[in-house]
Amino acid sequence: MKRVLFIYNRHAGKNKTWAGLSDILNAMTEQDCLVTAYPTQYRGDAGEAIVRWSADYDQVVVAGGDGTLSEAISGATRLAQPPVIGYIPVGTTNDFSKNLNLPASGQLADLAAAAVTGVPQRHDMGRFNGRSFLYVAAFGAFTGIAYSTSQKAKNLLGYNAYVLEVVKNLPSIKPYHIKVEYEDKVIEGDYLYGMVSNTTSVGRFSNFPPGNPDLSDGLLEVTLISPVRDVKDMEEFSRALLMTDPSILNSMMTSFSASKVKITAATDLLWTLDGEAGGAHQVVEIETVHNAYTIIHGNG
Repeated sequence: MKRVLFIYNRHAGKNKTWAGLSDILNAMTEQDCLVTAYPTQYRGDAGEAIVRWSADYDQVVVAGGDGTLSEAISGATRLAQPPVIGYIPVGTTNDFSKNLNLPASGQLADLAAAAVTGVPQRHDMGRFNGRSFLYVAAFGAFTGIAYSTSQKAKNLLGYNAYVLEVVKNLPSIKPYHIKVEYEDKVIEGDYLYGMVSNTTSVGRFSNFPPGNPDLSDGLLEVTLISPVRDVKDMEEFSRALLMTDPSILNSMMTSFSASKVKITAATDLLWTLDGEAGGAHQVVEIETVHNAYTIIHGNG
């Protein structure tokens, strides 16, 4: 019998999710698991719980949104022997879950069963001025909105809460002048948005960054979006958001892969790490931590 530590964020996503808590526990029990359930008590508690208790279990399963999973992975990678992590996505956007080939049904029982029976795979993660992040570090047009949009709005409107905030603020969003250094190359210019990521989906945009990145190749993807120059650009930007189609922005987008990147701004930039506030920085150094953790992939 597999001993499973089940950590869940009861504030994640829509409240009705936790009416299915019994289904989640039963699904894992049916897969010959002895489950200990722990509801997180404060921000960062998912990682702290893993550090405190995971050594006593065969596996950890985390239920919550991208932020909860990021906290959990951050805690796991503090250990000499990080536990295998299974994930049940029940947050607002659940960006990272799109990397994991989880059951298409989206049913909680199916997701829970996959979390304990799927295939473990190693993934890279990022380090941002010494601080770890799971899948994206970003600045610019979306960053403040990701964590300033109220939980009530997220629960009521989901992804559309973010879209409404971005479109509402587009006229007032100003570009940032930055210098980007990687390998022996330098890029300098004004950009509306930038991100360094290890994912195939951000903000419900599939194939964003472009190129279907490999999450265990030792590289991070850097994506920069040029400023909105006129009404036509603004229309395209809004349409790309509403249609979740990044290809609309190809003419405004610069992208490349690197294991390390240094970004220097003319003034302090506000960053987000996995959708949470990452602080204001004028200089950031970001690097890959290769094969940092193990997470369960499903069979689709």
